[in-house]
Amino acid sequence: MHDDCSFRRMAGVVAVASLPLAVGNLLAMLGAVNFNLNGISEPIVLLHAGAGAAGLWRWSMILDIAGYYLPIVPLLFLLRNLLRPQSPNWVDLSTACLLAYCFVGAIGGAILATALPTLISDYASATAAHQANLATVFTGYTDAIYRGLWNLLEEFLAGVGWIGIGLALRSGQRRLGLVTLTLGAACLLDSLGTALNIDAISTVGLVIYLVLAPLWACWLGVALLRNSPAFTRRSGVHPENEHSTDRVPTGSASVG
Repeated sequence: MHDDCSFRRMAGVVAVASLPLAVGNLLAMLGAVNFNLNGISEPIVLLHAGAGAAGLWRWSMILDIAGYYLPIVPLLFLLRNLLRPQSPNWVDLSTACLLAYCFVGAIGGAILATALPTLISDYASATAAHQANLATVFTGYTDAIYRGLWNLLEEFLAGVGWIGIGLALRSGQRRLGLVTLTLGAACLLDSLGTALNIDAISTVGLVIYLVLAPLWACWLGVALLRNSPAFTRRSGVHPENEHSTDRVPTGSASVG
């Protein structure tokens, strides 16, 4: 029981900490392209930003991994335990999709953190002929990660997962459930726009996701640290006495 309580606190702290890390990711990423918003949907802007962008970009990807992906893994295990009695198969599928989203996204960030800075630095000092070759390699990396792993695959998995979790949450906590559904719909919109090769559609979904995902994680993290009944009833731990072994009656699951 003590392990459950310590895991819950750890998950809450990590989830809350993910918000400033995600904000740092966005600031570093925009700083790398001199706050040119076109850089969100057109990675080639980064290549022309100069050698000084290489270091900022590397840190933006490290913060991306630490802000958007890995911190929600503990939350997913807690949500699975909470929501699984309602619909075991659907909740398991949703959790699996979100875990896949976390690891696919983190792998993509790790590749971009290590591959692109070298290309950016080399491009700044290369001859025109060599720049053309570097631009081709750069585009290959960014298309594979941005449009392939991230916007197409990762966002589809995240959309399915968050919609499934949102539907399960909605009966107990309407507001959080609706926010989760909105987040899932934004991810599917991004994936659909990428599949159709329509940047206007995918960019709308991407921007909503970038803003809402860390807020969602922080919301759940705060609920955990406040010992919300949603995270104590099923484990049988009283919020006022985490070390007690007394069981409390299992109530309806809710978050908030």
